Amino acid sequence: MTVLSVGRPGMFNMRDRAKWDAWKAVEGKSQEEAMGDYITKVKQLQEEAAASA
Repeated sequence: MTVLSVGRPGMFNMRDRAKWDAWKAVEGKSQEEAMGDYITKVKQLQEEAAASA
């Protein structure tokens, strides 16, 4: 995989800045680790939705 070194977008480019921040937050994680984090988050959201229903 090729990793590009691109600086963080400016503060007025909120969408691209949020995307850049999200990618930087998971930089270096393995695919398995990222999937595990995703599953944990989905379960958390399901529990919160069930509690508020």
